[in-house]
Amino acid sequence: MVAFPWLVYSATHSALSTGAVLALFTLPYVLFGAIAGGVLDRLDRRAVMVAADIVRGGLVLAVPYVATHSIAGVYALAFATSCATVFFDPGLMALLPDIVPGDELLRANSILSASEHVTEVVGYAAAGFVLFYVSTHTAFTIDAVTFGVSAVTLLAITLDKRTHEGDPADAGEPEGHPSFRDQLREGIAYLAHHAGLRANTILAVTAVAGVGAFYPLTFLLAARQFHGPRSFGFMEAAIGLGYIVGSLAVTAGAKRVRKGLAITLGLMVMGVCYALPWMLGSLPLVLADFVVLGAANAVMLISIDTYVQSVVPDHLRGRVWGARFTLTQGVYAIGVLAAGGLAAVVSLGPLFGICGAIVFVPALIGFFVPVVRDV
Repeated sequence: MVAFPWLVYSATHSALSTGAVLALFTLPYVLFGAIAGGVLDRLDRRAVMVAADIVRGGLVLAVPYVATHSIAGVYALAFATSCATVFFDPGLMALLPDIVPGDELLRANSILSASEHVTEVVGYAAAGFVLFYVSTHTAFTIDAVTFGVSAVTLLAITLDKRTHEGDPADAGEPEGHPSFRDQLREGIAYLAHHAGLRANTILAVTAVAGVGAFYPLTFLLAARQFHGPRSFGFMEAAIGLGYIVGSLAVTAGAKRVRKGLAITLGLMVMGVCYALPWMLGSLPLVLADFVVLGAANAVMLISIDTYVQSVVPDHLRGRVWGARFTLTQGVYAIGVLAAGGLAAVVSLGPLFGICGAIVFVPALIGFFVPVVRDV
């Protein structure tokens, strides 16, 4: 996530081209998200995730070799890598309830998020260092190895597939053998007809346009005002550090957290933080802003993940997550592309302000909607 955009920006010096490669990371969710969810519900979820890791490792390893011949090839590899990720991310969310009981999901999501962001703090900072002082080739080689580590640790997990008592429609596999298409429709229908889940999804999809726009703006801020990949790595590491703090806070207060309030208030704080970087002027102040942003993001995202996991029955989990990823990542891609294109002709300052408003306003509205706030 540091090396790919820096490779493109170094070759093209184009904000639009950089935004395009970032958008390619999300486009496969639009095209294949719902299908991936159906696959994850029909096949062994862990096996699908391991296969995705192996494919991603091979693709990432090829990037520096392809880049010497064609920048278009880099775009193709970014797209292909993201296609494999489409089968990993919903699987991760769907797999977690098979590891821990329902009353521990909030704490489990908090611990999972904290551990992920510990590696992000190290990873983003290390990526900036390697790109600045060593080489792009080394950065991609290290990244390829990490996918292998992920596959091995997945295989080491002990799964405890619980059989829930009660209505078969709420747990386990539904009766009969519906077609793949019917299964996809069932997951989308559940998402559309569950009032709380529908409202939560609308809030997430609306706000994520600003989240998507923020990513290329941050990269361009680092490239134009500070020290390129090194500063961008520090910025992303600061967000990761804040995320760890927020994750630990959620873990400590798991029994007292009202998920709806955490979602709406977390998004409002994020919106304010999104609007500030251009006005702060110095890298230390920007990094402090990003730490607060990361903490708010953790509180919001962990609460969203836990809410969805708690209301979706097991046999629909992959499809519902796939459908949500399709919607959110599709809008995210639009935000990335729009920000990249506008940054070529508009100052970054107003764009950061617009980005913050896109996140803040839907959250403020959601705060006054009981089905969103009171879950």
